This record gives sequence, C-alpha cells and structure tokens, in this order.
Amino acid sequence: MGLYRRGKIFWYAIRYQGTRIQESLGTDNKKLAEKLYAKVLTDLIEGRYFDKPKDITMNEVIDRYMKEFSPMLSATSHERNSLSASHIKSAIGGYLIGDARPSVISQYKAERLQKVLPSTVRKELTFLRRVFNIAIDEWELCRENPVRKVMKSLKADDSRVRYVSSDEAERLRFTLHKWLKPIVVIAAQTGLRKGNIVELTVPQLDFNKNLIIVPKTKNGDPVCVPMTEIVRNTLLRVLQERKVASPYVFCDEFGQPHSGRKVSMAFKRACERAGIKNLRFHDLRHDFATALVQAGVDLYRVQRLCGHKDQRMTQRYAHLLPESLREAIKVIDSKGTATILLQSGATEKENIAVSC
Repeated sequence: MGLYRRGKIFWYAIRYQGTRIQESLGTDNKKLAEKLYAKVLTDLIEGRYFDKPKDITMNEVIDRYMKEFSPMLSATSHERNSLSASHIKSAIGGYLIGDARPSVISQYKAERLQKVLPSTVRKELTFLRRVFNIAIDEWELCRENPVRKVMKSLKADDSRVRYVSSDEAERLRFTLHKWLKPIVVIAAQTGLRKGNIVELTVPQLDFNKNLIIVPKTKNGDPVCVPMTEIVRNTLLRVLQERKVASPYVFCDEFGQPHSGRKVSMAFKRACERAGIKNLRFHDLRHDFATALVQAGVDLYRVQRLCGHKDQRMTQRYAHLLPESLREAIKVIDSKGTATILLQSGATEKENIAVSC
C-alpha cells in the first residue's frame, strides 16, 4: 500500500473503508508524485475523492466536444479542431480525465515541439484547453484545467512577416490551379483570412458600393473590405464562369465550399512546383499588409483593414515604415515649439542676457 513505481510511472494503492483503490499518477517525477499522492489522501479525508469520475477517458471527452460544440463553429475552425483532436487523442486519448494532469500535457507539448512549429502546438493546446473548460463548466467532469499551466510557457511567435516577391508571383502564375488562382488573388488583394475566403457567400458581396462584408472574423468582429478593381473583376468572373448554383462564391462542382485544408495543400504544392520555399497561404495576408505599409498607409488603417483586434499584431509591420516616418518628421520643420522659439526674434545671447 502507498506510493510505488510501475515501470517508470508512479502509482498509488490505498485501502479505504474496505475498498482497494489503485491508480496511476501519470508522472515519473518522484517529488511531483508525492505531491499528487498527498492530494489524493486529502481528497479522501475531505470526501471529495469519490465525487470525481474515474472511468471517462480523454478519447470520450474529446469526442463529445467534437460532437456537441465544435460543429457550432465555422467550418474552418471545426476542421482545425478535428486535426488537433486527432493528434491529441493519439497521444493521450487513453488517459482517464483525472489522470490527464499538467505533467502529462507538458510531455505531450515537449514531444510535439520536436515535430512541428510552436504556433501549431499552441493551437492544439488551445483546443484542448477549451475541451477542459467545457468539461469543467458544463459537464462537471473535473475541477481544474491542466492545460492552463502548461500554456504559460508556450508563447506564440507572431513576428513572422513573409511576403511574395515579384519573381515568386511570376512563377506562381504558371503553377496555380485554375480554381485556386482567384482565391489567391482575393487573399493578396484583401488580406482576408483563409477561412473568411472559403466561406465567402454571394450576399457578402456589395458590387454597388464595391465592398466585401464579412459579418464575423476570427476575433469575433465584423470587417468591411473595399474591393479593388482587380478584386471586383475577379469575383464577377468567378460568379459568371461557375457551372453550379451555390450561395458560396468559391465552390466545387457540387456547390460546396473548398475546405481550408484543401486550399492550403493545393497552394503548398503550387509553391513546390514553382520552386518557392517557406511560403504559406496565410503569408498572402502578410503580403497585403506589407504592400499597404510600403505604400505609406498608416498602421491604424492597416489594422482596420486587416481586422486586427490587438494593435500589437499590426505593429509587426512597423519596421517597413522608415521612409514614411522620415516624411512625417518633416512636419516638425515648420511647426512645433522649437520653431516658435527660433522665430521669436531673440538670439541665444539675448536670451541669456534676459535670463541674467
């Protein structure tokens, strides 16, 4: 009875009121195991231990979330959740929900960081955190969210600013599939996110005012993007040439929208055929913002056009502003306190004499 090892992992065995209780602590760290074991004993003494469900696996919890909550999100978000769920279930799906402690989540994070980018791991953990929040607030399956502590040490790298060079655009012109090219054009000319583009519907297009109206973006706010002449002509041509009636602007032969994953993979293959490295579909959004900043558009308007809720996201493009800043600073030559002082009529010596 007590704390012991089974392989590398610590377990505990307790006899309580004639019942033998035996469970894994999910960690190979002795000090952590001792703390967790002490908590189990406390829960037993205070009568909380048997309130916690012990027979529900993470596979079941994640499947329930995907069935009840994920379908209410956008198609792109639901698709992204499915990918995250697949990776997480393959790693920790067999754990009981009570055993999915921070140490288990931390190990998952460490292993995934060896294979994918930190931003990908953060998306997966964000999904898992939402699953636990629902399990706590609505299903009452557990009391604490083990993901919260693990995510504190995982900061997303939002510093990437990759745009398309004229040479790369020329090469892509010959490798993009016919159905994909207008999607890429709209992305580069509007800065809209992939999810907003693939889910774009005809009622969202106002050709009288030349506006694309997206009622809800990633941050929950609506965004209204003016159409350039290229965007207007591209959209009109897509609507005129398609052979199926559908509420979606970009759709397949059955009238269904192209999935975000399909668009990403097709764009990746087009880049490979063109010999272009390190370019993702989302970088077209960076390309849009970069073009605006280099043309002298101020960061406030770039923020509004890109739909950034946090100004820090837009601030990534500030380093592209030196020429614009140089033009702006010339205003100080004709205005400001220094100009008034120099035009006051008193020389430096006269000012000194007066002050004495």
